[in-house]
Amino acid sequence: MAMKINDIPPEGLTLELNQKLDLHNTGTLSTAFTAVLGIRPAGSGVLHITGRVQADPVFECSRCLKEFPYHIDTELNIDLAPATVLGTGPEHELVRSELDMEFYQGEEIEPLDIVKEQLLIAIPMVPVHRPDCKGLCPVCGTDLNEADCGCQNDRTGEFGAFSVLKDLLKK
Repeated sequence: MAMKINDIPPEGLTLELNQKLDLHNTGTLSTAFTAVLGIRPAGSGVLHITGRVQADPVFECSRCLKEFPYHIDTELNIDLAPATVLGTGPEHELVRSELDMEFYQGEEIEPLDIVKEQLLIAIPMVPVHRPDCKGLCPVCGTDLNEADCGCQNDRTGEFGAFSVLKDLLKK
């Protein structure tokens, strides 16, 4: 659904998107989203994009490995400039005004790429289904949110993967 830059009228346009995309690059369109994007030319090939993106992707809890939906509701305010403003040299040092910009090449832009980027930015680094998730027992693998396994894990590393190393250091 690429859009030609020259087809965007001077007063701008509004895109309403309601579809699915492959957020995790798995090969399946599994993440449904809704987005309202306002695209307005700002001169010299620069486009000012504003709007809101909402989605409920499914993640795996980093502690207990349960799948859970995570609600994303993010607003965007992006300046998109042609890559030609960076010059033709092999290296270009960005000036302060270019740090807040994104760049495009060619004569068209892909709104789905912008939506996907904003969703990826909104994902937490370590997704957990709830803040007090106890995770899995490192010894037997029991989900500690559901039951106490009774393993003697005193957090001194006696049962951890590196417990054999402490004996090597003593020798």
